[in-house]
Amino acid sequence: GYFEANDIHNNRIAGFEVKAGANPTVVHCEIHHGQTGGIYVHENGLGQFIDNKIHSNNFAGVWITSNSNPTIRRNEIYNGHQGGVYIFGEGRGLIEHNNIYGNALAGIQIRTNSDPIVRHNKIHHGQHGGIYVHEKGQGLIEENEVYANTLAGVWITTGSTPVLRRNRIHSGKQVGVYFYDNGHGKLEDNDIFNHLYSGVQIRTGSNPIIRGNKIWGGQNGGVLVYNGGLGLLEQNEIFDNAMAGVWIKTDSNPTLKRNKIFDGRDGGICIFNGGKGILEENDIFRNAQAGVLISTQSHPILRRNRIFDGLAAGVEITNNATATLEFNQIFNNRFGGLCLASGVQPIVRGNKIFNNQDAVEKAVANGQCLYKISSYTSFPMHDFYRCQTCNTTDRNAICVNCIKTCHAGHDVEFIRHDRFFCDCGAGTLTNQCQLQGEPTQDTDTLYDSAAPMESHTLMVN
Repeated sequence: GYFEANDIHNNRIAGFEVKAGANPTVVHCEIHHGQTGGIYVHENGLGQFIDNKIHSNNFAGVWITSNSNPTIRRNEIYNGHQGGVYIFGEGRGLIEHNNIYGNALAGIQIRTNSDPIVRHNKIHHGQHGGIYVHEKGQGLIEENEVYANTLAGVWITTGSTPVLRRNRIHSGKQVGVYFYDNGHGKLEDNDIFNHLYSGVQIRTGSNPIIRGNKIWGGQNGGVLVYNGGLGLLEQNEIFDNAMAGVWIKTDSNPTLKRNKIFDGRDGGICIFNGGKGILEENDIFRNAQAGVLISTQSHPILRRNRIFDGLAAGVEITNNATATLEFNQIFNNRFGGLCLASGVQPIVRGNKIFNNQDAVEKAVANGQCLYKISSYTSFPMHDFYRCQTCNTTDRNAICVNCIKTCHAGHDVEFIRHDRFFCDCGAGTLTNQCQLQGEPTQDTDTLYDSAAPMESHTLMVN
């Protein structure tokens, strides 16, 4: 049948039900305020649903299940009391050129072996997430714009394997793309930017392929891999993030190959808390903090990377971490090439470390306070002293030149060689630094870059 310009509303069951191979054409209808869902396509149903307004239904605006395969094109699907489009039970469907917004749950939900094509949609301003793929959901999701959702732009979890290509995923209030609890699939050639948390998070056994994406403008970093996350990150550009370009934490073990990680307002790659990882043939450059920071029992492998033009150190290893460094080129970094804290003994083979600016050693040789070159935003690695006479705390570090000058004749002790800034120069001690001009007040010494926020999003089935 052909259904045009009907007003279908306030029905107890679906506003429009299609089943048993039926194939209607439904255009320019308004389907709204249903007591359950708007459109329900099941039992091998088909149909063309074009240019309709589907809104304010108690359940999903569109349900597709049990091998049904309709076309949902150029519809406005909005203000649903649950989700926008819900595809489950081996549903399929072509979902394209729709405007999906303002729904209480995910704009599109794909689960239980469903495999739709989702293309050229706008999915935005949801009260929940944008696209939620779970319970072995699949799907080809390409060239959509997913933005301004309250939770993650895309969630992929529980054995799901969708393919996301050439989407713009941006301006969300949490994570851009969130893989967790064995979420897999492919994320290729997407533009992922301006999220309040990380652009991409991978955790708890998830093992996606992340290839050829641009990931930038994250307020909490570019990519966060934690709690046993895996994944292959290859040929991505990760840049202009407020925190580290890539975080690897808590027993995670991803592989990073041939990425460009640059212009970060913090470090390039930060590996903490037992993080591992294989980093091969990446270009890591122009980051405000260390190109690669390795800390707290971590042990990655770095092979054939180029780490250069950093505003701090090239590679720093601290806090009982170690690493295997093979055939890397580390050059033109401001604080130095390879900086090792006391007691750190990495495996080092065939690296070229050259033309680094060695600003820390030059400042020490010139009698400067190290705060002069670092302020309280960077952490140059050098000898760390404490002054018993001035009763400094465990959080206060004093550089060698301040010990010699500002604390001459005091009872001082050497603590270790590590990354810090000078609290004497920062003006946090009782006596004013004699090597500094007007100090800039800081809150406290930080031995590691600020920790990223982890997203614990609400699970709704």
